[in-house]
Amino acid sequence: MNTAISPVQVYPATANTLMIRSITLGPPPSYYYELQEVTVVPPIPEQLDPTDGSVIVAAVPEQTTVVVLKNGNVSMTQEQWDGWSETVDDTEYQLDCISANLGLTRA
Repeated sequence: MNTAISPVQVYPATANTLMIRSITLGPPPSYYYELQEVTVVPPIPEQLDPTDGSVIVAAVPEQTTVVVLKNGNVSMTQEQWDGWSETVDDTEYQLDCISANLGLTRA
């Protein structure tokens, strides 16, 4: 699971994404996390010569670069585990809890 976060300095760059993956199901569950710097370079459309239709600039697809700046393990608190109900979106709840436990703000 990934979520955008408010940028946070993590030497030598700035993390803008939190990725979590479940390790144990608990109670309370534990997660492997990564603070990542994700950079997306938009695609470049093909440009053709209007006179003869030849390619002036070849198309370049969108490119995403992911740099892992920090990783580790983190768990939900017992209170968070106890507060998890069937009425919440599971993915959103987990991302909210782990972001909070790491002191991060979801963007």
